[in-house]
Amino acid sequence: MSDKSQSESFLNMFQQFGESLKLPNTQIKDVVEHHKKNIEAMQQIARNTSSGTQTLMAKQRENLEETLAEISKLVQDAASSKDPSQAISDQVEFAKRSFEATIKNATEMGGIMRDTSTESLNILRKRVEESIEDIRDNMDDKK
Repeated sequence: MSDKSQSESFLNMFQQFGESLKLPNTQIKDVVEHHKKNIEAMQQIARNTSSGTQTLMAKQRENLEETLAEISKLVQDAASSKDPSQAISDQVEFAKRSFEATIKNATEMGGIMRDTSTESLNILRKRVEESIEDIRDNMDDKK
């Protein structure tokens, strides 16, 4: 069942409940529409979070593949090297590159997480602003 059909089913159930309480039809529709917008915003946040998580996992997989390739090359080079000082030099260089790559990767992943969180918060902020505007409009209508 898709997100849309699940939310539609929930909203239909909510509307039927309001009708069984004999609430005015316009009031039920307003409440259902309000909650429909909330559910849609939450679905949008969930999709955004899922997309960010997929991006993060893809980046982690890419980083792991690069690291394993470098380790494999280092082991092959060390096995074929006859000069111990060259092997130590290669290991120091590998450690330096690994440290730099770790910092770069952590920064990139932090950026992905920050961007995903910022976008989700913006979706939520927009929905809260819309809700406040709806409340203001309803209060103005009742004056």
